[in-house]
Amino acid sequence: MPDTIVHSERRFQEAFEGQDFFLLLEADRHIAMASQRLRVLRYINPVNSAAIAKKYTEREAPPKEAPVYEYRELDFDPEVFKVELLNLPIVSSELGRIYRAKRDEVFNILAMLEARGSSEFCDWSRLLYGTADKRTLEVANEWLKAESEPEENRNIDAKEAKNRLTAIVRRQRFLCEIRVRNYLSSDAAAGELSVALRKGAFYSENDLKSLAVHEIETHVLRTRNGEMQPFRALFFHGFPRLEDAASGYLATEEGLATFNEELAGVLTARRRRVLAGRVKAVYLMDKEEMSFYDIFMTLTNDNKFTKDEAYTICERVFRGGGYTKDHLYLNGYEQVKKLWTESPEGFELLYMGKIGVQHLPIVKRLFKNGNGILYPARHLPLFFQELDAARRLRMPQEKVDADDEHDD
Repeated sequence: MPDTIVHSERRFQEAFEGQDFFLLLEADRHIAMASQRLRVLRYINPVNSAAIAKKYTEREAPPKEAPVYEYRELDFDPEVFKVELLNLPIVSSELGRIYRAKRDEVFNILAMLEARGSSEFCDWSRLLYGTADKRTLEVANEWLKAESEPEENRNIDAKEAKNRLTAIVRRQRFLCEIRVRNYLSSDAAAGELSVALRKGAFYSENDLKSLAVHEIETHVLRTRNGEMQPFRALFFHGFPRLEDAASGYLATEEGLATFNEELAGVLTARRRRVLAGRVKAVYLMDKEEMSFYDIFMTLTNDNKFTKDEAYTICERVFRGGGYTKDHLYLNGYEQVKKLWTESPEGFELLYMGKIGVQHLPIVKRLFKNGNGILYPARHLPLFFQELDAARRLRMPQEKVDADDEHDD
């Protein structure tokens, strides 16, 4: 047996001395299988979005009644997975506690999808993702004060954007399918191993640079690196929240993607305003209980968003019955920026998979500076290579095996 295999097996034995490793692997397998079915955006993005959007973007006076959204049918039975999850034996250990939290998260997402179109949907969303508070609203209002740059010419259609982003994927050296899809509540969205562009959307040059950094070089890249790790339910599908909502991987996921846009120099004032507008809309919807119409009018009149921008923000927040996830962008951004400033070695670990900032202590113990059971990040963002010398010195460096070297 090769020495590397023996060494790898010894690492696993040492890491889980006193724990039932096989029970953990079994829990990982079942939770990962259930997680694969949770294509949340597929099931909460309205299929009649385009028709409703016209009532708000093309009419002089938008309708005051709440939009009635329609959704795809679930193509699986949530109850089957919920019963299986509840019956999973999970060991009592530090990692077992995280797996129990992940099991509960998957269970709650299944319940949330079952509740689409009802007020219970927002209750489940709040349980999973938390909601905007006054402090986050204050940060959002500061971002909203920024003056947007002159709007760039959006003359790149979805088909051409797909070709351009596919070229970036090839340079990044991992598989990622770029698709053009209907029924998106934004101009683009990342799946686990793909990026979808909205059919009929047009993009500027900076939009494409931003999408490359945010969707490909952060979201899909972290998933691809997580695919290599031994715990798929956590590193591939994402670590769960442990205490507050911002302690899950998702806050870090969106915060890191936003901070990466800033590092790469593609986070415009216009983009900051849109992210802040989403936070404000979550707060007004959930804490102030304002209607779709009132929030739409607030965004257009008070915050000077275009009708298209305001409608898209409102749809994102009201889809499903009240989706609070968008408040996490600013929380996550602040966490990641602090980590990059104070602990660059921790910043590097974030690329090993779908890890949250608050999961770094256990990740460090499992990694053991390369001597544990986890693998270092195989892929790092392309834009790291284009940073100025001072910043580049602070960034993690990609480890390229000799067999992997090739001419581009």
